[in-house]
Amino acid sequence: MYYSTESVLSNYRSSEGFGAARVLACAEGVAVIQTKPPKLKVCKVCECNFLAPPGLLRAKVCGPVCAGKIGRAQRIKAEKARLVREKRETREKLSILKPRGYWLARAKKAIQQFRRLEELAKGRGCMSCGRSQEEVTGTDSWKPGGLWDGGHFLSKGARPELALEPLNIWLQCKSCNGGSGKYARKGYTVNQSFEANLIAQEGAELVEWLKGPHEAKHYETDEIKSIEATYTAKTKELKARQAHA
Repeated sequence: MYYSTESVLSNYRSSEGFGAARVLACAEGVAVIQTKPPKLKVCKVCECNFLAPPGLLRAKVCGPVCAGKIGRAQRIKAEKARLVREKRETREKLSILKPRGYWLARAKKAIQQFRRLEELAKGRGCMSCGRSQEEVTGTDSWKPGGLWDGGHFLSKGARPELALEPLNIWLQCKSCNGGSGKYARKGYTVNQSFEANLIAQEGAELVEWLKGPHEAKHYETDEIKSIEATYTAKTKELKARQAHA
């Protein structure tokens, strides 16, 4: 096809009227161009093939109907993002109003959960009565609320400075952690059995260190939040490893 040089340049620069035209030669005021066959596009909505009109070569939809659908989808997506953002901002504002004790309880729970799962993963039994996981499952499976706890060797009330100490938390069955003496051995109380088994398994040095004395801990709220986040992440990682084992 032959067009004048002026016509070719004006159309080629100002519009997309020539589509994918390519100038091959230009001599004596005559331009020779070669046009490529039009390339079909795939509609993002109905997935049909369509030919984009001149001036809309970047169109992603085949027509007004699909354009309306994709517009509605984008508005819905934007609205959901706005609601999520507002919910997060509200949660952050409310968290500032919550007392320190609230975050301390959450941190204790996170550490206990991690220690319980960690000890179960190692195949250990109850640190107080010494029963194995198989024995507890066989006799206590009827009890509600699970079979195992992360129990404190030295109670949180007596030793608040050790409330967030992981080495003060060990695996206990529900019966022993509840204070029952039913499974105590050789006349020991649950706490005495706890200490005896802890010495046998971990050594007297750890028990002596736990008994202290220790300096009082004064955690700031941000420190407590950081501790909770750390052990929540450790629990998540441990569960992921167990799932892929």
